[in-house]
Amino acid sequence: MPNFREMSRRTALLLLAGSLAGSTGCVSKALSGTSQPTVLLLANNRGFYDVNVYAVRSGSTAGRRLGTVTGNATATLKVPVSELQAGNMLVVLVRSVGGRYTWYSPAVQMGSGTVARLDVVQTANGSLGQSQMYSQVVPQ
Repeated sequence: MPNFREMSRRTALLLLAGSLAGSTGCVSKALSGTSQPTVLLLANNRGFYDVNVYAVRSGSTAGRRLGTVTGNATATLKVPVSELQAGNMLVVLVRSVGGRYTWYSPAVQMGSGTVARLDVVQTANGSLGQSQMYSQVVPQ
């Protein structure tokens, strides 16, 4: 039969584990409920290869991965406003999945009522050099 001290230790450990699990659940729920403003990027991949799209915060470094656009498909990607460059400028990096080509978009200014459009054009060898990105005013 276990003694009083051993039972107290087990009870204390169970209470500690239960309180930690409960507090972790509250924190994750509170954090998951927050949302930051985003801008929309409508991506149209006209090529065979899938591409990954990244937001570029500064220079030519790949920042946050926004998503994958499969070959011959379109996707709507949400870009957090925190990923825009100074002056609300959006720059993206497009990389072929399984290929060796990358493409940096020109800077596109985003504002209220605008969306970014990305047309990924791939040549027969997978080059992305003919791709385009521009902004478009959303009709009211």
